[in-house]
Amino acid sequence: YSISSPPNQIGYYDITVRRVKNGLVSNYLLDHVSKGDAMITSGPCGHFYYNPLFHDKEMVCIAGGSGITPFMSMICEVVEKGLDRAITLFYGISNLDDAIFHDRLRSLASRFEEFHYIPVVENPQEGYGGVSGLITADLMREILGNPDDRTFYLCGPQGMYDFCISECKKLGVPDRKIRREVYGAPVHIRHDSGWPGDIKAEDLFDVKVMGKGVVKARAGTPLITTLEKEGILVPSICRSGECSMCRVKVVSGKVFQPAGALVRKSDRKFGYVHACVSYPLEDLEIVI
Repeated sequence: YSISSPPNQIGYYDITVRRVKNGLVSNYLLDHVSKGDAMITSGPCGHFYYNPLFHDKEMVCIAGGSGITPFMSMICEVVEKGLDRAITLFYGISNLDDAIFHDRLRSLASRFEEFHYIPVVENPQEGYGGVSGLITADLMREILGNPDDRTFYLCGPQGMYDFCISECKKLGVPDRKIRREVYGAPVHIRHDSGWPGDIKAEDLFDVKVMGKGVVKARAGTPLITTLEKEGILVPSICRSGECSMCRVKVVSGKVFQPAGALVRKSDRKFGYVHACVSYPLEDLEIVI
């Protein structure tokens, strides 16, 4: 779930929610929230957005599935304000029925010549006359020509990242020109390199939170999720091991952190971990 309305929309936010199996918040939003409900939330935050001071005037957006959501915010901001920018959107989908905002995107593309919309259908129905297959370097080269002086933005599932980042590099796009959204902690942490084979995701451990008591924590559940379910709130933003907002100090015990967790050298030295990507491997004692 993320904001799909542009920053210049004042007074309310549009959010687009994709149901995740066993997802704590997405299912709650779709099944229980109704008109008139009030919530206490943090403000909008994150680093996946268009920055006119540092990014190129030509934007290449690569979306997969529900990854289209943040691009709706960016695209509407650019075209509705008449900013001096050009946007090419490649939208990878299994079939057209799965395309979110398809009609709205087509309408925007027909009204604003600086916005180009290319849906790429992996499994097209018979008779489909549009672009099919995957978002490859060859396809991008055919549409874009020279990729220089463009910033590439990616948002979608991990499989799309693995494939499309590789294709962008084949195209000659340097790493500094590629920006991607990060969607929380790994889905199947036990498949991560370095996970101890003798620990099951369902294994339970005691976590003593100084000043808060003891909670039961599953090995395969991020520490921050366990704490939140017990009513212990930890400040957080990215929930993917990058911003360090949710860091806690491990006084005793061991946790597993995936290779991509960006823990600062000083934090590692003094026992701080990112609760959003830390998984208990034994009984813990922590300080929030």
